[in-house]
Amino acid sequence: MNENIFVDEAQDFKLEGRILDSLGNIKIRITHKLGGKHFADHEKVQVLDVNNKIIGSEKINKLNIKYIFENIKKKGTTEGLFVVKDKNNNYCSFTNDNKKINPSSVLHKETIFEKSFTATGEKLNSHWPIFKKFKETGYGSIIRATMTLHQVCMSRCQFCSTIGRNKKDSIELDEAKNFIDVLYDNQANYNVNNFSKYNEEYKIVSGSDIRLKGLILSGGGQPNLWPHFSEFVKWLSDKDISLGLITNGFPKNVPESIYDNFDWIRISITPENASSFYPNGKFNLQYIPSNIINNPKVTLGLSYVYGPWTDDEILNRINDTSIAWNCDYVRVLTDCNLTRDLQLLSHIDLSKKLLELGFIDSEGNPKTKIFHQLKYHGTKAEANDIWSDGQCYLQVFNTFWDTTGHEQNGFSYCYPCDSVTVLAEGDQDKNYKAENIFSERKFNYNKWGTVNNNEVSKLFTEKVKPYFDPRKNCSACLFQKNNKIVKDLVNVSDFSNIFINKNIKHTNFP
Repeated sequence: MNENIFVDEAQDFKLEGRILDSLGNIKIRITHKLGGKHFADHEKVQVLDVNNKIIGSEKINKLNIKYIFENIKKKGTTEGLFVVKDKNNNYCSFTNDNKKINPSSVLHKETIFEKSFTATGEKLNSHWPIFKKFKETGYGSIIRATMTLHQVCMSRCQFCSTIGRNKKDSIELDEAKNFIDVLYDNQANYNVNNFSKYNEEYKIVSGSDIRLKGLILSGGGQPNLWPHFSEFVKWLSDKDISLGLITNGFPKNVPESIYDNFDWIRISITPENASSFYPNGKFNLQYIPSNIINNPKVTLGLSYVYGPWTDDEILNRINDTSIAWNCDYVRVLTDCNLTRDLQLLSHIDLSKKLLELGFIDSEGNPKTKIFHQLKYHGTKAEANDIWSDGQCYLQVFNTFWDTTGHEQNGFSYCYPCDSVTVLAEGDQDKNYKAENIFSERKFNYNKWGTVNNNEVSKLFTEKVKPYFDPRKNCSACLFQKNNKIVKDLVNVSDFSNIFINKNIKHTNFP
């Protein structure tokens, strides 16, 4: 290290710190060594006291950078961006006391907004015939899918879940269409011809044959930067598929009318120093198609990840913008790359902040359009209980096609969900030398892949089988509750008693 530059390495990442000003404040750039060598800049870290309580954030500087680099090498590029101070305000090492944080410690109430606009699992009752089919035949029904299309993004978020991606991993339009045709037309015909009993029951409940019902376009941050985006969405509009879009922004070369085809659109609000396309560094000044804001047929939501980059001003501005943009909701959550304990500590800190700003009441109920999504990693004990047979139950109804590896292989893989990249399991036993301790922040098809995009029909023409053991590969799963709901549905003795909550919206989506 010299006086102005600090360089080190950790796992798959290069660390570089540069002094920003005369006060000695430092910006750390964390660059992934593989893929597209994507990077993120960090100027602040969270501060814990010796009792593992978050007490605020502070700028990275000459006094704490040594501790930060040491923590990153030991605990990864997410959990490493925490420092600990003793009662005398001196930096000290992380404690390793195996303290377990109880989720009930978080001030939170699950409302109809969280059930409608996030994957809590309550929507699955609306599709009970496919779980009856699975129980009695062993065959799955892929009614929900997500596609990443490509790996291009204009943002460099500190919490990016796919920072290890390769921007050249993109698919062609014909590949995208073929994927949908298989899950929509081929799957419907297959169920009509082979599972007519369950297909008829599903038509009564859902109004269609068993086939793809909901599709989310996501991935890379901005799926609408994919060169075939407009043509693909136009093509999709002729099919009876509920469409969702997750994006960081809106390229001006995409016709605004394209967005009329979506049932819901969720805009990811990034840390404002991570998105150079924000005018004057303000998310609320970015270009938003007018027909999104003024279209009652499109559910518009905002999503924000709480972290050391957050202050009261940005939260208040998000709240004000949700009104100005006629948003239906704003979800806020913590960084899913964190291990369970720190993730829950961050949730506790977030709930206190929302209460302090008047966005929730003393019982955790939302008072504005902002709701707190309590999303956190599961435990090994829960994993062993839910997956006693080693089968991920999300495979029964859901698939996520990510384009990782497409440039090299000419095809890419499907996964049971979109959150495998953030699985961080170090909180399980505090053994930071254990396998799978850090979130990979990239899709690893050798570890979590099911079938490639050309074989997606196998997910409904062959019996459901474990492609990997989730007890080993996914014990910190963020969707253990959803897995349990599917397992419980499969074990229902009388499906006529299934309760369907009519107040929950967007039941064709996770």
